[in-house]
Amino acid sequence: MKNTLLFIALLLGSFYQLSAQCDSTAALARHYLNEEFIPDGQSYRALVFDSQIAEFETTFFGNSTYRIAAYGGMEQGQLIFSLYDEEDNLLFSNEEYQNSPYWDFEIESTLDVRLEAKLDKTKQSSGCAVLLVGFEK
Repeated sequence: MKNTLLFIALLLGSFYQLSAQCDSTAALARHYLNEEFIPDGQSYRALVFDSQIAEFETTFFGNSTYRIAAYGGMEQGQLIFSLYDEEDNLLFSNEEYQNSPYWDFEIESTLDVRLEAKLDKTKQSSGCAVLLVGFEK
């Protein structure tokens, strides 16, 4: 019984620490939305290890300018994110831009997309992948 309680306590402590890590990572990403962009209110967060890829789905509405902000650790450039349309066509990847922590783009017509996020294995092997989406004021 003592071992079970100890295991549960350690497990809960680990979850709390991981949640705090994601909160810290999200705070760093929020910096890139600043006063120009309004967050869409969604939480795009996932704990990823090694080669894991986090996937998120969202809709971008036409005649709008958006910003995706990405963070995967305590420094910028640790997270690679990609944007795909409904037919799995790659629309953008920050990997082509030295893992830039954000990207601005205009949408002409409403589009359902899939966001993928993974860690740059040369910089970090595990962490919390955070993507924030904001639309221009």
